[in-house]
Amino acid sequence: MFNAHLCMLVWAMLVALSFFAVDKLGSSLDALALVAVRLLLSGLLFLPLLWRRAGRIGKSAWGAHGVLGGLLAMHFASMFEALRYTGALDIAMLFVTIPLLTLGCERFLLGVRVLQRFWPNLVAACGALTLLSIDQAQFDAYAYCLYGVGCLALALYAPLTLRLKPWLGEQRSAASLACGNLLAGGVLLTLLSLPGGRWLSLRWMTLADLGWLAYLSIGATLVTFWLLHRAIHSLPPATVIAYSYMGSLFALLLQALWFQQSPPGTAYAGAVMILIGMTWLAYPVRKTPT
Repeated sequence: MFNAHLCMLVWAMLVALSFFAVDKLGSSLDALALVAVRLLLSGLLFLPLLWRRAGRIGKSAWGAHGVLGGLLAMHFASMFEALRYTGALDIAMLFVTIPLLTLGCERFLLGVRVLQRFWPNLVAACGALTLLSIDQAQFDAYAYCLYGVGCLALALYAPLTLRLKPWLGEQRSAASLACGNLLAGGVLLTLLSLPGGRWLSLRWMTLADLGWLAYLSIGATLVTFWLLHRAIHSLPPATVIAYSYMGSLFALLLQALWFQQSPPGTAYAGAVMILIGMTWLAYPVRKTPT
């Protein structure tokens, strides 16, 4: 279980970096086409690792991968589009709602008790919002609504993965599950990107854009979803996703280093609340997973 928590700390750092990496991509590049390339590249990079040991995937698994891949596609596409209208800090602030949404999805889809984990999640969420300094947010209504849908899609992802486990295959590895979902999401977005000449915008990609896209495909997608699938074997889905609160803490630290902006005084109170909430959340899990 300690390894699962350690994996999610690494996950939180990579997620925090992804907000700034996405913000660095050219604004003229089409969001759907970019995410399609990102997911396809991530899934394809898993294939050599699975070549010798991947078991045969049943027909029922393809439909499950299609559903889960669609949720990933919805989340990433909404993030890319929302960042055209708001900043990385706003996206990070919305991202902290996902653990609370995941608790609701976990209760609805898996029928487990979640009240015990609601309060530490709420403490950490309030800390994350304090830490991110709401007064600096842009509050663009369109971007918030758009990425709100993407947050709900990601909140459904982990509980639905467990719910669909009989169809996906009980003995599937974390790499195999992540590979199937990423490829499915990439294919779906590729099909959606074909009309309207969306792919033509990628002709204007610079070397810097290619570098950021490579990072997003490997560090912020391939690695993060492998870590996530490893962790949900040991921890409840909402506890896994709760590490996005640590992502908010890392996002603020990165902003201070990246843009040389000192955090406000309230950030320290927010950081303490996050640490209290995460400690409170992690401790009872060892005794009562539900």
